[in-house]
Amino acid sequence: MAILQNLQEKDVEWRAPWLIPDRILYRCGSFDWVPLLGIWGAVGYAPLLVLRQYNSRQFMPTTHGLAQCEFSYRGDNYKKKVKEISQAWNQARRMKSLSIGSMTTPEYGEWRSKRVNDNVPELNTEGVRPMEEYLQVIPS
Repeated sequence: MAILQNLQEKDVEWRAPWLIPDRILYRCGSFDWVPLLGIWGAVGYAPLLVLRQYNSRQFMPTTHGLAQCEFSYRGDNYKKKVKEISQAWNQARRMKSLSIGSMTTPEYGEWRSKRVNDNVPELNTEGVRPMEEYLQVIPS
């Protein structure tokens, strides 16, 4: 406890040592995103969707197949997928940040306005009755 109480600002590393601020990790191996292995399964992360968080110019990223990257450690072929992801990390690719001019490209603005968020289920109104059918008139 005494060690923590006596820390000076110069004693603390204020960023993750692997984070290189001018180089953004954007893909691994043949994936167009960064596959992340966790304790329960894997999920795809697309840093190119959040380039503005890196103070870099946002453009239209490739997201095709991103949702299929998510899986849990059970069922068929999960060990094969884990091996594929582990090997992909040996081919991690980084890009320099770019912050010239506008923070977004015109193509990104158009893409974003048309993008469908497939993480939110669509409302199915089939067989739904109008609210008036549920209301009852109560005499006063």
